[in-house]
Amino acid sequence: MGFRIIKYVNYIKDCLCSIVYDNDLKCALCRDITKDSYLCNLCKKRLKFCNEEFTIESYNYKFICNSVCYYSYSMLELILALKYKSDFKAGEEIANLMIVKIKEKDIPVDVITYVPSSHKALKSRGYNQSRFLAKNIGDKINKPVCSCLKKSKGTKDQIGLSGKDRWNNIKDSFYLKGINKIKNKNVLLVDDVITTGATAFYCAKTLSDSGAKEIFILTAAKSDV
Repeated sequence: MGFRIIKYVNYIKDCLCSIVYDNDLKCALCRDITKDSYLCNLCKKRLKFCNEEFTIESYNYKFICNSVCYYSYSMLELILALKYKSDFKAGEEIANLMIVKIKEKDIPVDVITYVPSSHKALKSRGYNQSRFLAKNIGDKINKPVCSCLKKSKGTKDQIGLSGKDRWNNIKDSFYLKGINKIKNKNVLLVDDVITTGATAFYCAKTLSDSGAKEIFILTAAKSDV
């Protein structure tokens, strides 16, 4: 019931916006006028798409991963704008690109969830950028979003840590609340950037151990680091 109400409220909001504003849009990055997209043609050309599907494997677990782009150029700017400038227009464009990837790869989705933020990051930023992306995707492809992954302990910031340290830092730091929401379902796990894959892996492992049928990891960007 709650999911249908949210969809209806968003529909009304979109209808009102279409009345108030004309058809001109501004590019999320350079702010030039663009008629049919949140990115102008020049900024679109600066997206470095990541076409290969890859896997994260450890402890006899194996998860399929897809990323829309590499963490560079326009995608890097979009993510930084969403993450540190509260630019939700940039976030909507990222979500739109992630939906294209879901359709291209024909990813079966029953429910969507996302990588949780630490309490420190959530308090500082006021929102979880991965949750924002997941909610946008869920609204547009008509799939429920489950806020079931939680952090069970504080961890160091992953930025600046070596690959091995990232894995040790994040190990056993997640738990699941609301097992019935994902049990025997295909779960799409959403995050903004994947680097070593440690965070995504342990989130996916938690979902798998709790009875999810299959987990598909989708990120906006993939770091070369």
